[in-house]
Amino acid sequence: MYVKIHSSKKDNNRGSCNDLINYLEKENQEKDIFSQEKFFDQKTSDVSFCTAQSSIDNNKGKLGKDEIKFYMITVNPSKDELKHICKSVSGREIKNISQLTSIELKRYKEALKDYTRIVMDQYAKNFNRGLSGENLVYFGKVEHSRYYGRDSAEVKEGLYKAGEKKEGLQTHVHVVVSRMDQSKKIRLSPMANAKNSKNILNGKEVQIGFDRMKFVQSCEKSFDSNFDYKRAQQHKFSHYHAMKNQMRNTAKSVALSIARDLPGVKEYNKASRVVNTAMNLANAKDPLDALSAVFKQVPGAKECIKAINYAYNPSKIVLDIGKKVLTTTLNKGL
Repeated sequence: MYVKIHSSKKDNNRGSCNDLINYLEKENQEKDIFSQEKFFDQKTSDVSFCTAQSSIDNNKGKLGKDEIKFYMITVNPSKDELKHICKSVSGREIKNISQLTSIELKRYKEALKDYTRIVMDQYAKNFNRGLSGENLVYFGKVEHSRYYGRDSAEVKEGLYKAGEKKEGLQTHVHVVVSRMDQSKKIRLSPMANAKNSKNILNGKEVQIGFDRMKFVQSCEKSFDSNFDYKRAQQHKFSHYHAMKNQMRNTAKSVALSIARDLPGVKEYNKASRVVNTAMNLANAKDPLDALSAVFKQVPGAKECIKAINYAYNPSKIVLDIGKKVLTTTLNKGL
């Protein structure tokens, strides 16, 4: 289960949400009016795109012209999780939603909507302001298709063309949520990290800020409980987070050890570039991607990258390959 709060770096959420709402209507362009997917909120599953847009746009309270007005959240179950939901509503193995009957499809979508409402309840509670999902202004939209982008590995390798639809179960949910609560008095920013500052709530001292890690973990726990899903240890967020940090530290130690131990890198310019490489790997959002970018410079590294991506515990592989790759690169004049 991957629940993502999208950043606002492009400054496209400081005005109307019209563009985003229209984007979320893209799947409806292929359907007749009777089969189009409507938006949903806390209470209903039959909200028009016009109502969704006007409700978000008119809930800005005293937010200034240049302040963020809304955020987008995506709820992205894995294929295994989607198969589990399909089986729970149909009683059989499903590989594509086309295999569901109309009644089963409705149950499938409602199950995802109900879970999204749980996610938004967790979202509200994570602000530590005494709020629940009922205090938010948000609208969700279920989508069943994903498409290959220009930057995807499959397109770069020539396996698919950009814009081609991905196969299998691809259902996910987009949520547009207002920055302000329903009272239009409380600003809610999920990008404000949990800090040491405190607030008094119901006579108790609570921490102010939004803990994104805690939010993701609570969503995962809610999914497992709600759908009676038995999650393997290696698929838990806590395991992924620990492995990601381990990869980051491993990448840093590999590069720094080479800077220390290899002959010919004592010169300042070479050593400093190795250290900078190490720091870039250590601070990368996804160390695997950063390491892969380095590995691709070396012949025959593609198989090494696959080994890292699929290994249960890739630390040893990273050490071995990292030394080989950086050694080869250094010898070529890094």
